[in-house]
Amino acid sequence: MPMGGAAGSFAVIAGTLLATGLCVMLHYEGLYRMWRYAHGHTTHGRRQPVQVLMAIFGVMVLHMLQIVIFGTVWWGLLQFPGTGSVAGIVHLKWHGALFLSSLSYTSLGFDTLVPMGAVRILASVEALTGLVLVAWSASFAFLLMQRHWRTE
Repeated sequence: MPMGGAAGSFAVIAGTLLATGLCVMLHYEGLYRMWRYAHGHTTHGRRQPVQVLMAIFGVMVLHMLQIVIFGTVWWGLLQFPGTGSVAGIVHLKWHGALFLSSLSYTSLGFDTLVPMGAVRILASVEALTGLVLVAWSASFAFLLMQRHWRTE
């Protein structure tokens, strides 16, 4: 059943809010659990660098999962007329949606691929979400490293 006009825009807004909410909750839970793990396993030996590295890899995994969440929303929304399209792509496959998501999430921007229509809302909110969550990750990493450096 084709969507158009307000229905397509509503679907994009709903999908964008859903993806953003899931990503923020996932990020919070992931950082919280990594912080608790680091606090529960405090040692004054060689394990500290390993804990920091594990946290950094954990943060990377969180960001990749968030790109997958947004990519799934990209793919789902672009299956329906009225939600928009991406110039430069005739038929979007799931891996292509992940690529679009990674471009938007990391704020790299689009080159030959240009979101058109209501999905521009998704692209812009995903970029803002990525910016905020990357900054949050950086502050988490700073606090964790600062804590470990103080104990040496």
